[in-house]
Amino acid sequence: MEFRVLGPVRVLDGGRRIGPSGPRQERILAALLLDAGRVVPVARLVDVVWDGEPPATAVRQVRNLTTALRRTLVAAGEDVLTADGPGFTLRPRAFDLHAFEEHASRGEFREALACWRGPALAGVDSAALRPDAERLEERRLAVLEQCLAAEVDGGEGDAVAELTALVAAHPLREGLVGLLMRALHRAGRQADAIDVYQRAKRRLAGDLGISPGAPLRAVYEELLHEEPAPGRCFLPYDVPDFTGRAADVARALEALRAGRPVVVDGMAGVGKTAFAVRVAHRAAADFPDGQLFLDLHGHTPGRDPLPAEAALSALLLQVGVPASRQPDGLDERAALWRSRGAGRRLLVVLDNAADAGQLAPLLPGGPGVLVTGRRRPVVDGALAIGLDVLPPAEAEALFAAAAGRPGADVARLCGYLPLALRIAAARLHARPLWTAGDLAARLGSERRRLAELRAGGRDVAAAFALSYRDLAPAQRRAFRLLGAHPGADFDVTAAAALCGTGDAERLLEDLLDAHLLRQPAPGRYGFHDLIAEHAREAGDPVETAAALDRLLDHYRDGEFSFSAERANLVAVTALAGYDEHVWRIADRAVAALRERGHRDELTALARAAVAAADRLGDPHARQLSLANLTTAHWESGRLSEAAEATAERLRLVRASGDRAAEAAATARLGAVHGMLGRYPDAVRHYRQALVLAGETGSHAVAALVWANLSNAQDVLGEYEDALTSAARARAIREELGDDEGAVLATAQFGLVLARLGRHPEARATGEKAVRAAVSAGYAFGEAWSRIDLAEVLLAAGDPGAAHAEAERACAILARLNHPLLLTMAATSLGAAALALGDPPAAVAAYRLALTTARRIGYRAQEARALLGLAASLSGDEAGAHLRAGLALQAGLGLAPVPPGHGKSAATPSAAARPPQAFVRER
Repeated sequence: MEFRVLGPVRVLDGGRRIGPSGPRQERILAALLLDAGRVVPVARLVDVVWDGEPPATAVRQVRNLTTALRRTLVAAGEDVLTADGPGFTLRPRAFDLHAFEEHASRGEFREALACWRGPALAGVDSAALRPDAERLEERRLAVLEQCLAAEVDGGEGDAVAELTALVAAHPLREGLVGLLMRALHRAGRQADAIDVYQRAKRRLAGDLGISPGAPLRAVYEELLHEEPAPGRCFLPYDVPDFTGRAADVARALEALRAGRPVVVDGMAGVGKTAFAVRVAHRAAADFPDGQLFLDLHGHTPGRDPLPAEAALSALLLQVGVPASRQPDGLDERAALWRSRGAGRRLLVVLDNAADAGQLAPLLPGGPGVLVTGRRRPVVDGALAIGLDVLPPAEAEALFAAAAGRPGADVARLCGYLPLALRIAAARLHARPLWTAGDLAARLGSERRRLAELRAGGRDVAAAFALSYRDLAPAQRRAFRLLGAHPGADFDVTAAAALCGTGDAERLLEDLLDAHLLRQPAPGRYGFHDLIAEHAREAGDPVETAAALDRLLDHYRDGEFSFSAERANLVAVTALAGYDEHVWRIADRAVAALRERGHRDELTALARAAVAAADRLGDPHARQLSLANLTTAHWESGRLSEAAEATAERLRLVRASGDRAAEAAATARLGAVHGMLGRYPDAVRHYRQALVLAGETGSHAVAALVWANLSNAQDVLGEYEDALTSAARARAIREELGDDEGAVLATAQFGLVLARLGRHPEARATGEKAVRAAVSAGYAFGEAWSRIDLAEVLLAAGDPGAAHAEAERACAILARLNHPLLLTMAATSLGAAALALGDPPAAVAAYRLALTTARRIGYRAQEARALLGLAASLSGDEAGAHLRAGLALQAGLGLAPVPPGHGKSAATPSAAARPPQAFVRER
C-alpha cells in the first residue's frame, strides 16, 4: 500500500485508489502523513479540517472520520493508523515523501524528483496545511537546484532548456539564474548568459529594489573574465532575526580563521544549526573555495542518521564530482573526498551529527570544519562550544522579533528554548486574533505545554523523543523515573533512590552527555522545564509510584544535606498521598533548617506536617508538628502565630495525658509570652514547666526553662534570682553533656553577673562562653555569647571592645538570617556606638533594631531601640522617641537601668533577650 502527498493526497493499493473519502478525510490524511510516525493531536486535526472555525461537534466528527479511514486501511490489509493518547498516529510503510528524501540524501536527484506527481497536497484546500505545502515545494526546488548544479558541473546532458523554463517560472530565484548562466556558458552561449544576468538584475531592481547577491555577481564576473570564480555556497538561509550568542559567535569565528575545528553541542531545540549557519555565513569570505553544508540527520524526526557513504556522496557532489564519477565503497569515497579538499580553502559544516562513527570519515583534510550534534562530537584539537538556552532578555527579544510583538511570559513558559520560542511565534502568527496573553494562557498548563509547541512540521516533543530514542534501556528507565522528582534539581543520592540503583551517578552523567539533563551546580542535576514534562509523559504510572515511594523513604531516612535539599523537601511534602512521610520528613528537617536560617522552607514544611497529621488523625504526629510550627513561627518573628500554635499544642498534650510533652509545651508558651513582653505570664508558665519537668524527669526541658527564667528575672530586675536560675541551667547542661546549651547558659550567667556589678568575673565568664562556641563551631551560640559579652563590656565601661563584639555578632546573624537575635545585636551595637561618641552610627544601628523589632513583635527590644534613638538624636524627634520608649517600657514592667551601667535615665534598659532555643522532642 502506497501513501502520497507529493501531488494529490492518495492511498493506493496495487495502483488502485482506496482513499481518502471526501475533502475532510483528505485533509485529515494529509495532516497525518505530514507528521508520519508521530502523534497528531485531535486539536490539530480540527484546525486542519475547519481552519479555526470548528462546529461544536468537531472533535467527534474528526474521530469518526479518522476511525472510518482506519477501517478502510485495515480492510485493505494495512493496520498502520492507531489511536494514540490525545490523537492518532499513522506509520506508512511506503510513502512518497520518505522515498523522495532517501533518494535526495544519496544524491539520486532525478529519482527523488520522479516521486513528485504535481504540487504538494494538490487539491487540498486548508489554510492550516498551506505552510506545509509551501515548505515541501521549497524543498522540491532546492533538490532540483542541487540536481541541475551537479549536472551542469559534471557536464551531463543539456540543462539549458529545463533551466530556462525554471527561471521563467521563478525569475527572482538567483540560484537558478546563476545555473542557467553557467549552463549557457558551457554551451558556448556567453552572450546569452550575460543577457540572462542583465534581465535578472533589472527584474530584481524593479520588483524588489535590490541588486543581485554576491554569488550571482560572482558568476557574472567569472563569465566576463573567464577566470575561476569563488567556490559555490551551499549554506542554508541565515535567519535575519538570529538573536544573542555574540560571544560564542566571536569565539567560533576566531577558531575557524585560525584553522581550528569547531564543535557545537547542546540540547534539542537550543539552536545549534542556526548558530552554525550564522557563524558559517560570517566566515564565508575566509573560505573562497566554497562553503559546504550537510545535514547528517543524527536527530531528524522520521529519518535514520545518514550513512557515512551517502554523506560522502553528497559532499563530493557539492565539490563538483557527479554521482556517475564517484567510486563505490566507504574508504574509496573518503579518500577522494580528502583529495578534493586538500589544499583548498573550504568551509565544511557537518550539521546534526549522530556519533563519532558517522562523523570520522567525513572530516576533510584541510581547515574549515564546523560540526554540530546533541552529544559533543569528538574532533581532535577542536574548540568545543556548548549552547544553553538563551538568557531571558535575549529569549524575549527573539520571540518579539519572530512574532512581531513582545511576550515575556511566553518566553518564560517556553523555557527560553529557541525552538520553542520560534514555534510559539509561528502559532501566534497563524492566529491573528490571539494576543500574546492568550498564547501564554495555553502554555500555562504543564500537562499540555508540549502539545501546544508544534507548528508547521516543527515539534518540540518530537525533538526530545529522538534524544530519548538514542538512549540505552537503563538510561531510558532512569530518564523516566527522574522525571517523577517534583523538585527543580537533585543530587546523586536522591537519583539513586528514584532509580533504585547504586549506579545512579553513571546514569546521570550519561543523560548529561545526551543533554537530557543539566548541571546547575557541581554534584546536582536537573531537567529543563520542557524536558521534565517530556520525561513525565514518558513515565509509567506503576513504575513512577514505586520510584516516589523510594524517594520519600530517602528523604525520611536517608543521608543528605538538609540545606541543599530544602526546596526538594518542600516539594515532596506537597505531594498528595504521603502523609505519614510528610510529617516525619518535616520533623527530621526542622533543627537543621532552623540552625541555618532557612525560615521560608522551615515554615512550609511545618505547615505541611500539621496538615498531614490532621489528615492522619494521629495525635502524637499532630502535637510534634505543632511544636515544629511554633519553632517556625518563632524563628520568623510571627510571635502571635507562635502563641496560637503553642496553646493549641498544649491543649492537645494535656488531653493526651503526656506530662513530658506538657512540660515542653508549657515552657514554649512561657518563651512566647516573654518575647511578647508579658514577663509575669512568662515566669508563671516557666514555673509550671519546672514542676512538670521535675515530675517527668525531663532534664533537658528543665535546663532550658531555668535559662529562660533567668532572662525574665533579669528583665524584671530580680538579679539575684536570675543568677541562681542561670547557675542551675548551666549545671544541668554540663551534667547532660549539652555543650551548645552550656554555651548559652554560661553567657546568660555572665550577663547577670554584670547586672550585679561583678564586672571582672562577668567579663571572664562571657569570654569563656565565646571561646567555647568558637571551638565547637557553634555559630548561633557564638553570636549569642558575643551579644551578652558586649552588654557585659558596656556595663564595665569598655565601649570599644563592646562595639567589636556586637559588630561580629551582627555579621554572624546576617549570615544565619536570624531576625530575633539580630534585633538585640543591633541595639547592643547602637549602645556601643553612642558610648563611643558616634551618634550617626548609633542612629543607624537603632533604626535597624527598631524596624526589625516592630516587624516581628519583639516589644522589649522595640522599647530599647526607641530609648537608644532618643539618646542619639536631639530636638522634637528625640523627645518623641523618649516618650514612646518610656511608655512601652513601663507597660512591659521592665526594670530600670541596672546598677553600674553608668548611663542616664534616657539610656536603654537591660537587654531583654529572646528565650533560648527550644528543646527537640519525640
